[in-house]
Amino acid sequence: MYRVLLRFLLCLLCCAPGYTLADCIVTQPTRQAINTPINLSIGIVDIQVHCYLDRPRALSFPLDIVNNPRIFTASDVDIVPLSSARAAYLLPAGNFTFTLTVDAERDRQLLLQLAPLAQFQQYNNMHLLTISGFAGLCIALSLYVGVLGRSLRNEGFYAYSAYILSAGFFFVLQEGVLKVLLPQAAWLHSVGLKLIFAGLTVYTAQRFISKLLEFQLILRQWEHMLIRYAGLLVLFLGAITVLLPSPYDHFTSLAMGSLTVLSMVAIIVATIYAMIRKIHCSGLVFVSLLLLLAAMIFRVYLPHFSEFLHRYALIIAVTIEAFLLAVAASEKVKRLQKDKIAAYLNAASDTLCPVLNRRGWEDAANQLLKQHRHEGGFLVMMFIDMNNFKQVNDIHGHAVGDDALVILAKILNAQCRPQDIVGRLGGDEFVIMSHCHSRAIGERMIERIKQRLMHLDLRIGALSLPVSASVGAQIIDVPHTDLSTLLHQTDMLMYEQKQQQKAMA
Repeated sequence: MYRVLLRFLLCLLCCAPGYTLADCIVTQPTRQAINTPINLSIGIVDIQVHCYLDRPRALSFPLDIVNNPRIFTASDVDIVPLSSARAAYLLPAGNFTFTLTVDAERDRQLLLQLAPLAQFQQYNNMHLLTISGFAGLCIALSLYVGVLGRSLRNEGFYAYSAYILSAGFFFVLQEGVLKVLLPQAAWLHSVGLKLIFAGLTVYTAQRFISKLLEFQLILRQWEHMLIRYAGLLVLFLGAITVLLPSPYDHFTSLAMGSLTVLSMVAIIVATIYAMIRKIHCSGLVFVSLLLLLAAMIFRVYLPHFSEFLHRYALIIAVTIEAFLLAVAASEKVKRLQKDKIAAYLNAASDTLCPVLNRRGWEDAANQLLKQHRHEGGFLVMMFIDMNNFKQVNDIHGHAVGDDALVILAKILNAQCRPQDIVGRLGGDEFVIMSHCHSRAIGERMIERIKQRLMHLDLRIGALSLPVSASVGAQIIDVPHTDLSTLLHQTDMLMYEQKQQQKAMA
């Protein structure tokens, strides 16, 4: 009789709203269903839970606002900790009560989740795989952009690597991945440690974007310094939070979150100005910052709007931003390389003729000598001098003489291959160097150019100007390192041909 009455009373209790025959209910600090957020106050909090389970279930909760969780229960109830990125325990089947004690580091809400063991394991594995993949992506992108930065010796790219590594380590700590590897290291779950890396993430991101979009050039000095010092202040707040006692560390972290959002807004405004100024890659940076700002709003100001967005929106936004910024960095490298090549060509090109100037030709010729030493083959070197060029200037004027030199340079370019180097040493003196795989190819090249320059009829406006040029040439099959000696030898050969032509005339 008593047993039937006891079962009836238990049935009434278990069938109360928010509680089923395979469920748990929180009885302290307030009576509520297990799946509703529990309000926490900073300090040690005891949460009492009564369960009536028909099969074992997994109880779990995040460690982002609590630390050092402990479970106390009767000696005949065995609650086993589970390996997880969250605090997780295997609750046995049966009717029992236990007390969960946590050290609350934030005045927020804690959500206890009860799930079948298979469902919990599936979620846990997916969570670990997602965060581990994100961490691997951060490492790969930081190495990629770091190598780009080293090739250009640009500290802005190092800031990107530091930013991505800091973001990756922050989320690894935040999502408890290291808890699986180091379950006894409670310090890894410290809010202060996470905030240090959060501050590093904000500061290094600000440094990278400032360098990428050249804020120091397009903004006023006080505007640039304001953005920079805002990032430094976020880093400072993250560093000192670990030293402050409760509740001051709570207020500091809130100020840090608000300052981060304000700093991002300032950077977005500066990026819009960079877009107006048509700074390269500013559009990509703008899109990535908007995504990040939206995720920060969910993280800081709307933590209870959606658990998924609160936990994963920032990770998704940082992943997309990392890709976009990596693309922006790559485009920046291409632009810098293009500008560098353009600057080199501008410095190495002759101011009058479409060929290299003396310095540019000598640099290219030394590279060709180096190639010849490593690959062998034959080098063809020619020294060209226009005959009676002084008379052309004296009779027709320097403007006609300049036009004649330009036409001669175009003829030489047409007679050479793209890989051959043509230069003007000064006045009417031109040089050619070519790397050939056989002596016969070099000989044919020399003969072709000599024949072409033997008799020229240059048409300059209404004027038809008959001229010729002397060519000194040699084929080199022995590796050389002294370009000036080769140049002098070829010049002497050209002088000998000029003397022969004068004798024949």
